[in-house]
Amino acid sequence: MPSEPIAAFPSDHNAPPEWEVLNALIGEIYDSVLHPESWNDTLARITAALCPLSWEAAFLLWESNNPPSARFVAATGLAAGVQEIYSAVYAGNHPWSRKLMRYGNGSVVDSYELMPREEFAESEFFRNFLEPWGIDRLVAVLLDRRGGERLGLMLPGPGDRDIDRLKRGLRVLAPHMQRAMRISDRIAALDLAAGAARAAADVSPFAIFSLDDQLGILAANSRAARYEKAGFVRTAGERFVFTHPPSQKRLLDLVKSPDPAGLAFQTVGPDNRECPVLVARVSRQAVQQIGGTRLGASLIVTLGSSPGETPVVEIDRVGQWFGLTPAEARLAVALGAGATLQDYAARRAVSVNAARFLLKGIFRKTGANSQAQLVAILATLPATPTS
Repeated sequence: MPSEPIAAFPSDHNAPPEWEVLNALIGEIYDSVLHPESWNDTLARITAALCPLSWEAAFLLWESNNPPSARFVAATGLAAGVQEIYSAVYAGNHPWSRKLMRYGNGSVVDSYELMPREEFAESEFFRNFLEPWGIDRLVAVLLDRRGGERLGLMLPGPGDRDIDRLKRGLRVLAPHMQRAMRISDRIAALDLAAGAARAAADVSPFAIFSLDDQLGILAANSRAARYEKAGFVRTAGERFVFTHPPSQKRLLDLVKSPDPAGLAFQTVGPDNRECPVLVARVSRQAVQQIGGTRLGASLIVTLGSSPGETPVVEIDRVGQWFGLTPAEARLAVALGAGATLQDYAARRAVSVNAARFLLKGIFRKTGANSQAQLVAILATLPATPTS
């Protein structure tokens, strides 16, 4: 929505700033935190409301002296090509830039405080760059420092204007611009972290659901839709439901449990197909926000297993059924999935003889007399071991 025009200060430059004008500008500054693309318009409004005639340019700039560099964040009133020329030729290497580095964050600095106007008029920066525009004065607001870089709001113009009103207004706006920039940095960092987490979840070989206490879906990765299409879960109304009633009961029982815990089991879908499930119950998440508290995830549910890997829940199931040791169960499941003794030995970095020794224990406990018979026994194993 376009913002309402901001009224200018009265024509009397010695009149105190109109607080309604400054309040409107402060609102524009904080709105730019949520909409960084609007910073150009916000700078235009600041110049229109505070600057004298012919002071039409303003820009936010990260600048460094060592090594010389400049990055424009936002700008208004600059002629075409100015940003590129400044960055390539003058960044961090002219009198104003060098002298501004010594000022603290929050300072509002008039370039006449840096050096006399006559002295600046002799500089190469003025004669070769600024003189054609009649610019020989700058008001800067120092906003932040990051390593060797400084962030500042720069407003240049001709020095034969009364800029007291501009400096008074900027002293009011400076702390708000500082806060806005820091909030913007924080939001950007959180967005990057959230984006990285989403990207990591989407490349996961598992379906991942984040649920609240009522099994409402807070988030799901891109793979989750496959398991709904396969008939293992339903997500109608943004609520997570296993289509297998015993699996849903186990999930509900976990929700009612007073202590954080976890589950590992096989859920069942259409045609009695099985799917490994891991559920983690986490301490209830809560975030304070304006107006109250927002609750977050209570359960993390994953479905499926990585291609080429045997889910831990399957190994546990086979181990429980026959009373196998973890190493024996791991080998049995690997053989049941089509691996050879040599494959298993190479994957686990053990000798083939060690694998043969484990296999003898498996044969004894399962009653199998050969690997083929073991595979047949595992293929008919029920989903849940008897007590």
